[in-house]
Amino acid sequence: QKTAYEIKECDWSSDVCSSDLIVVTEGNILKTISPTKTIMAKAKVKTDFAKRFAIYSLDRFISTLSLFDDPELKFGEKSVDISDNTRKTHYVYADENTVTKAPDREINLPSVDVSFRLTNDVLRDVEKAAGVLGLPEIVVIGDGKNIKLQAEDTKNPTGDVYSVVIGETDKAFKAIFKAENIKIIPGDYDVNISSKGISHFVHEDVEYYIAVESSSTF
Repeated sequence: QKTAYEIKECDWSSDVCSSDLIVVTEGNILKTISPTKTIMAKAKVKTDFAKRFAIYSLDRFISTLSLFDDPELKFGEKSVDISDNTRKTHYVYADENTVTKAPDREINLPSVDVSFRLTNDVLRDVEKAAGVLGLPEIVVIGDGKNIKLQAEDTKNPTGDVYSVVIGETDKAFKAIFKAENIKIIPGDYDVNISSKGISHFVHEDVEYYIAVESSSTF
């Protein structure tokens, strides 16, 4: 099942491309993008990075930091030294040419056709139902009266469906997401969806751009 939108301006030819790879740029804004080009995350963080560098395995880097009680980081040209009172490690940067980079440009939705507030409780409830019932998709439905968040398998119209009313609308639409794509930091989100195949989830200092499946209808 293809998606209707790809977040472009990235080189996906490398076999090592992975969402676990990240280029940290100067400043306090971090961006990362999925190997499928269908999810981009952007966050404003407390740390202000003075130097651009690339990390091959973000999980490995974070695990390395966890070895220290109160780590101090000193960023060099080719590596970062991580230390505390008695311990130290020399962590070498990845070659930026082997790391998938999120686009530098800002992404603007081509249009805003659906808007709603999505609470953390509702999303976790529907995600849990999707897991229990073995349903592969999270769907936002507008029936001309209510907006519903549903767990379902749109390829099986007679199958199980779990539904929660989350708002009101005078529109009819069906925005389909792969459940695996809605793995976002817990919180309440303002959500905008474009009929052109992309959505925008915003929570405080965190944003996600997530592609909508091409089988969606507006």
